[in-house]
Amino acid sequence: MPGKHVHFSAASYAGSSTPSPSFSTSTLPSSPGLITPPPLGFGSPYRTTPLPGIAACLHPLLSPEPNPVIAYDLLFAPETMRPLVPISSGILDEPATNPKVLSMDISCPHLPWRITVMPRSKKFGYVTIGDVFVALYRALRLNVTKEEFDLIPSAGMKDAITQAFRARYKGQPTTEMYDLEKAKGLKRIDFLCTHTRFTGLVPAKEGADGWILIVS
Repeated sequence: MPGKHVHFSAASYAGSSTPSPSFSTSTLPSSPGLITPPPLGFGSPYRTTPLPGIAACLHPLLSPEPNPVIAYDLLFAPETMRPLVPISSGILDEPATNPKVLSMDISCPHLPWRITVMPRSKKFGYVTIGDVFVALYRALRLNVTKEEFDLIPSAGMKDAITQAFRARYKGQPTTEMYDLEKAKGLKRIDFLCTHTRFTGLVPAKEGADGWILIVS
């Protein structure tokens, strides 16, 4: 099979108002299944300085910090998240913002889609830190269609995304997983290219709603 070809999915996602890239015959997630991240913990208080244009203050665990609290690569499920400092258990169930919110809209300069975060559990009824990480992981596992890929403005950008796709399936530990991941096709995560490490969220510019995903 020619190495420069990328696989696309013929299926589109109903209700999406923005392009949704996909190269495959499957819409299955890239991992065997999403497992709720193990409980972590964090004792620091929320920031007290209001963020521009947004009433809610972000939990420090989700904010870019000079000394990160966690290490998380968005290529993998949230369960692979690694704490870098001692943190208390149950932090993923803490509110993502103060005051609590019912939803969060996240965008990223590398992505042509917005990601909406909703509470996964009726137990809490608000967006938790865990909800944010799970929503990011699931959204980045959606396929990209050929039509969406064709909207990419430059050949250089298309090549970088294609290279990220190849690196992702070639990085699988077994031949079976290699073939499976390749067959699933291009995913939104590939649009991040080599910038897949979660750095944090920052408020959108003044006058805009939502949050911006920062990756490195």
